[in-house]
Amino acid sequence: MSIDRRCYGDPGVFARELETIFAERLFVGTQADFARPDDYRSLRIGRKAVTIRRTRSGVRAFDNVCLHRNALIDLPGCGNRPFRCGYHGWSYADDGALAAAPLADRAGIARCRLGSYPVSESDGLHFLGLGGAAPVVDEVAQVLADTGVVPDTPFHAAVMEHACNWKLLVENVLEGYHLSFVHGNSFRPAGFTSTGRYAWHGGRHTSWSELLSADAADKTAALRRLAPQAGHFYRHAYVFPDLFLSNTNGLVGFLSHVIPEDATRTRLAWRLFELPALKALPPALRQHMQEEAIAFTQQALAEDKVLVEACQQGLEAEGFEVQLQPQEARIAHFHALYLARTNDV
Repeated sequence: MSIDRRCYGDPGVFARELETIFAERLFVGTQADFARPDDYRSLRIGRKAVTIRRTRSGVRAFDNVCLHRNALIDLPGCGNRPFRCGYHGWSYADDGALAAAPLADRAGIARCRLGSYPVSESDGLHFLGLGGAAPVVDEVAQVLADTGVVPDTPFHAAVMEHACNWKLLVENVLEGYHLSFVHGNSFRPAGFTSTGRYAWHGGRHTSWSELLSADAADKTAALRRLAPQAGHFYRHAYVFPDLFLSNTNGLVGFLSHVIPEDATRTRLAWRLFELPALKALPPALRQHMQEEAIAFTQQALAEDKVLVEACQQGLEAEGFEVQLQPQEARIAHFHALYLARTNDV
């Protein structure tokens, strides 16, 4: 059974998704994002403003609204700064307790602690549990091992706005059926097409796939002359509901995550990082391959953006329920995970 097409634009459905799906497990950053004390990432999801910070007791998450006048403590984005509101200097301890309130009457302050949320970590990836339960991440290590992704400090990062529901972005990356038709200037010249050899597996909150080129287009020998650990493959991992990671040829890693803004607007934050085989190459060659990876990714994402936004427009017109094909089995798996959490049958 597939997701009802009305769920791709209904504000009520979107509100329920925030309360159920995105409250269960939300990707908030990598080990590189929280490397130093007072490193933080601040985000807004629905009506919740949250800051995730590296404290002396580890990575922790708190409400990001000051107890004094409701200003944001950490402005949206990321950085490194003391846990202190910039408006009147109220500061907070590592457990979210009010530590200092300059010139204030402490006896008249009724609320003295920020709300907090559990954070789970697996293989350098951090996930937030806005619903109050620690996010389950038991499959993350295996899906990274299966795809050979080793998250690291990015050499490039960007954000792209999409005029579509977040689920369309998920569905688009969970199949290779569209590659030959959409990616004539990116995946297809790289040897990855709709008829490539494809395998996938799904778990309770993850899935992964491997796409190999057709035999006639295989470049494994040439790539291994360049880097012995390389190959000609595209491996992709998905952690429900919002995180994607991929491994291109054993050289370049890609991490992206969806940030839902409302029922029909979604941001995609993405970054590229070197895998160990690329790090072993000479500096000039590494830089060249980084530049190629940036250009490839920008091209591929731009090609996808046109189509997912066209899907949104089609869903807002009169139409029919989707007819998933065998090549789209990972989408069917995603739909099953979604329906199990929303009971939206």
